[in-house]
Amino acid sequence: MIARESLDSSVPAALKLKKRIKRFALDNELDHLPIGDIVSVALDEWLTARGF
Repeated sequence: MIARESLDSSVPAALKLKKRIKRFALDNELDHLPIGDIVSVALDEWLTARGF
């Protein structure tokens, strides 16, 4: 079991992130994963690439 913590954040609606993430998940057969897991991996990779 992975320990979890809440990361509440508002994002600009114009980015259409929910729609784009759902499309990404469907296209990559990841639609069984919670959106939060996909966002976590993306943010972790972005921060790691910048040395954080």
